[in-house]
Amino acid sequence: MPRDRFVRRVTNLLLVVSEASLDSQQIAFRTVAASPAAHRKPPPPPGPTSEVFEIAKAKGNPYPDQISVGRTRNCDVVLRNPSVSKLHAHFRRDAEQRLVLIDNGSQNGTRVNGKLLSENEPQVVAVGDVIQFGRMTTSLLDAARLFDIVREQARLAREQANH
Repeated sequence: MPRDRFVRRVTNLLLVVSEASLDSQQIAFRTVAASPAAHRKPPPPPGPTSEVFEIAKAKGNPYPDQISVGRTRNCDVVLRNPSVSKLHAHFRRDAEQRLVLIDNGSQNGTRVNGKLLSENEPQVVAVGDVIQFGRMTTSLLDAARLFDIVREQARLAREQANH
């Protein structure tokens, strides 16, 4: 798909999570869910992988003025990591229509560009910011920036395959 068409189709901001983003910080709790089917899944492909989450309201979720982030399925953005609280934080627009992030008193904290957020204190966020939910590090991107990053990674992968 061409870049301009991708940018027109993806209008919400995105959180990009790298699997390599986890660090060695201690976490306050651990939730484990296991099923027999989980043991039959094939291993993930080698090399770095990423997940992309659209910052958008999930259908049927309450609180239309905010987008919740947490590890439970009823959050708008679900980050399945034990260091992420059940209802960790939320995004909303402030009076000037800027996007703000608010920590909901999470156990392992929320950071924007390394700065620890205080509970219930709005922090303006923008494209390019690095946001940590617990130990999970994400980048806040728009569609254009994500497209450019993916295109560059694909180019580098092709170059490595040809050598």
